[in-house]
Amino acid sequence: MTINKNRVMQLFVCISILSISCKVEEFTSPPKQVAKIGLDTIWTNIINGYSNNPILNSNSDILMSRVVFGSQNEVFKLFDGKTGQLKWEWQDYFTIEEDFSYNKHLVFNDIVVLCGRSNTYAFDMVSGKTVWKNSFTDMFGEPQIYAGKNEYAYQGYRNKIPDYKGHIYRTKYDKGNWEKVCTFEDSTKQFDVIYSSPIAFSTNSAGDELMIFTLFLYSSNNSDLHASKVCCFNLSTNKYDWIKDYSNKYYEFMVCKMQSNKGKVFTFATTGSNRFLVAINCIDGSITWEKSIPDIGVGLHLYKDNIIPICNGKSPLTAYNQNTGAIVWSQNFENQDLPDLNFAIGDAIVYKNYLISTQGDNLLVVNLDGGGVLYKEKIALPQGYLQFGVAINEKERLLYVQDRLRVVCYKLPDEIK
Repeated sequence: MTINKNRVMQLFVCISILSISCKVEEFTSPPKQVAKIGLDTIWTNIINGYSNNPILNSNSDILMSRVVFGSQNEVFKLFDGKTGQLKWEWQDYFTIEEDFSYNKHLVFNDIVVLCGRSNTYAFDMVSGKTVWKNSFTDMFGEPQIYAGKNEYAYQGYRNKIPDYKGHIYRTKYDKGNWEKVCTFEDSTKQFDVIYSSPIAFSTNSAGDELMIFTLFLYSSNNSDLHASKVCCFNLSTNKYDWIKDYSNKYYEFMVCKMQSNKGKVFTFATTGSNRFLVAINCIDGSITWEKSIPDIGVGLHLYKDNIIPICNGKSPLTAYNQNTGAIVWSQNFENQDLPDLNFAIGDAIVYKNYLISTQGDNLLVVNLDGGGVLYKEKIALPQGYLQFGVAINEKERLLYVQDRLRVVCYKLPDEIK
């Protein structure tokens, strides 16, 4: 099996349902859960396929999408947030495109930016009109896109013909004028395919803007040759501040979104069957701390001074101190009566002091101040299945969720203040 196939396999495993036990350090026990309550259904409408992550626009209407996989476009649909009436549909692509969930889209001021492999798109989330489209016919883009300062969208690219180079491009969200930011070239000529993976941003003591990104390198001619690197490109000086090679320590830095705060970047790494949460110093690229995690990481969330990784399957939910990596609290969900518990990519959001996750038949709400289970209720429609997170209208106290082939608007649980 080639390195490329291994990488694809890892991505597939990220969204599967697995279970594994884990011994953790001492932690503060979470408070007891409160009584369950039901939810009132306000309206529901048909999507006819699974959806992208729900997104509210500035008019409090809800954007969902239909994905079938195979031979049809993903169709974005805007529903009236209060009535559920369909307002418009959008599918203005160069070719058949689908699956823009999680880190494959960004939202800037009611403009949605989508990234495909070679094509990128932007449309207005209020009017449903195309803002711009772009195609790089000679390059492959990474299927993930990230927001930097000054309303730039960033995406990694490599040439379709292997040439020992990887690139990062950016554009203003409303322009579509992609410009090259930097290039990494393997001077050893060992690795002719270079993937630019997650991107995060920070600053140094001089106030320079730093772009930190991970690289996965391999040889198309020798599957035993591969490497993992972390790079810091200074956007203010337009040069690399440092490049660190962690090939002897990690097989790969995983493809989940990274998080950055107070001079550290947090990401996932893997080597063999071992999975890690890693904190990287933005100034010199050193590893500040690492923690073994029980399964593949599928999400990272910042809350106060803590970092909360989401792991695949029924893994414990644990909060770590950002500075030291010490466990602050851990919730293993034992005796919680959650038969469908399975964390996956994009199924959780942080809202105020809560982590809210779609869990098959159940909606799960965990209080991030201590890790207690605040709410766990079966709210899926008959034959339904909740996935890809929620959107919340705080003013109207409405919650929107994708339930297999439908979009559903519920009253927000009273427990969520």
